[in-house]
Amino acid sequence: MPRREFTKAIKVAVVKRTTRDGVTYCEKCKAIAKRWQIDHVIADALGGEPVLSNAELICEPCYSVKNPQDTRLAAKVKRQEAKALGVKKAPTLKTAPMPKAELQRRASRPLAKPSLPPRAMYRSEI
Repeated sequence: MPRREFTKAIKVAVVKRTTRDGVTYCEKCKAIAKRWQIDHVIADALGGEPVLSNAELICEPCYSVKNPQDTRLAAKVKRQEAKALGVKKAPTLKTAPMPKAELQRRASRPLAKPSLPPRAMYRSEI
């Protein structure tokens, strides 16, 4: 399911809601928000709707804590949903091990290739 963004009208309403005397405040920590994000209270991946009641303006420090938490929780929910539906992981492909003789032969090869002779800088076409 694609991410559902807030409309411009909702973003404007959130900024108006958090701005007092020309200063914008974070709705989580109540500090002055110089750099901020408008984020879902309930993450979009967890069923949060892009509506005004689910929108909050948070400063970058609060967002840098909340975003990884939302990502981990969304991944956990997806794993639990897949398990409940009986979806199994794809099996990992295993290759046959390389014979010891081949490993020893490869180990005995020189690592560096011989260098090429220097290339002429100018060509004389007389």
